[in-house]
Amino acid sequence: MIHVVTHALRGVYAQQIAAMHRMRREAFIVGKGWKLQEHNGGEYDRGDDEQAVYLMMLDDHGGLQVSVRLRPVLDWSILLDEMAGCVEDGAETLRRPDIWEMARHLANAQGRSVGEAKRRSAEFRVAMLEAARARKIARIVGSVDVGLLAYGLRAWLDLRPLGLPVVYPEGGAAVGFEIPVTDDLINRLRRQHAMLAPQAFEAPPVAVATGVTGAQIEQNHRAKEHSGVHA
Repeated sequence: MIHVVTHALRGVYAQQIAAMHRMRREAFIVGKGWKLQEHNGGEYDRGDDEQAVYLMMLDDHGGLQVSVRLRPVLDWSILLDEMAGCVEDGAETLRRPDIWEMARHLANAQGRSVGEAKRRSAEFRVAMLEAARARKIARIVGSVDVGLLAYGLRAWLDLRPLGLPVVYPEGGAAVGFEIPVTDDLINRLRRQHAMLAPQAFEAPPVAVATGVTGAQIEQNHRAKEHSGVHA
């Protein structure tokens, strides 16, 4: 189960959100040396606002394993405003309300086998498309290091580069990409990985009022799976 965390649900996932920002600091500022904004021990940018939707994969204790941010590009995005050279046909051609950006993806694969990591990565991709489809998003865009492009092409099936690689200030090179959000792509990925059930889960509004936490939601889900009960 991959949790879809909207602005309204941030109180439910407060611990996971704080962990996400700390992990982003470790991965991008400390690990990669990117010159990004730090605040309260985490990495933040202007995309972490009320429009942002986070997807999170949790472990059995509610700890964060994988996360990514989805956000509309209409007013700002990393790709269109910070890395516009990655879009060969011009970044402004993508400035549409039905196009959202995926950014700040990170994963903590510690303690997982290769097979499990591949399976859960596939679940995460399907969940992202499900969450995007529910919001009537037509395309997901973003940028990726050139060295990871081949993996992205294989994993996403319909991913398309948007231009040639562009060198960024820290010394790496990135390429822009787009992924169509379609029922066909979702169904092909589900068939490829033998997924019978939806992967994305968005807690109902009542979760905020009851004070349940993201960890408790994950633990309840795992208990039902273990007992063979399906919600």
